[in-house]
Amino acid sequence: MKRKNLFLITALCLPLTLPAQTTDDDNAKDHSVYLEIGGASPIVGANYEQRFGKNSHWGVRAGLGFGYSSSSGFFVGSTSTRGWTVPVGVNYLVGNKKNSLEVGVGVSLGLYNLHNNEVYVENVSEETFKDYMANPQNYPDNIFSAYASDDTHGYALGYIYTKSKNEFGYYFFGNIGYRHVAKSGFMFRVGVTPTLTFGGKHAVYCGFSDDFKNLSAIPYIGFGWAF
Repeated sequence: MKRKNLFLITALCLPLTLPAQTTDDDNAKDHSVYLEIGGASPIVGANYEQRFGKNSHWGVRAGLGFGYSSSSGFFVGSTSTRGWTVPVGVNYLVGNKKNSLEVGVGVSLGLYNLHNNEVYVENVSEETFKDYMANPQNYPDNIFSAYASDDTHGYALGYIYTKSKNEFGYYFFGNIGYRHVAKSGFMFRVGVTPTLTFGGKHAVYCGFSDDFKNLSAIPYIGFGWAF
């Protein structure tokens, strides 16, 4: 009788233990959303990622990023640039579900607003020159200097004009870094993103030096949620 009771208890408990054995695979986190600072964004961006299949090491990402640069700018000749970018890429994870090495490649396409400063010099009379020197508040704010030549007795006012235009831009990127996904779903990413362009009117230069405009590397850090 004792053996029959033991068999009956085992048979009743077996269906309860089976789901616990497959929970890890059934609850595989193959989707994620994360905030990225630096990297392909190129300053800050929100991204969505999906694995190619359950437990797949391959995945695809897409997002919306924002970038800003002053002085030399992202584009040659611009003084300041603001851009909205769409980074799209694929990646491969090496390691387990919790800790892995992430490598990937992609392209960032964006719309950039460029501000360029242009200088214009206007010859003026001696009276106008002296009046400007005495009452600069009566003249346009974009006058940045006044010239007086002792050799030619000529006088001039220098104006600066800021022109704005929108431009399409691109750059290719890779990424290599560390990824951690906790059981709760919290995701942490950190690494470096190399960038590459082939030059041309629409190339976006992410480098910090004029000597390495076409090739550069941008560090990144990201926080998000896997589900």
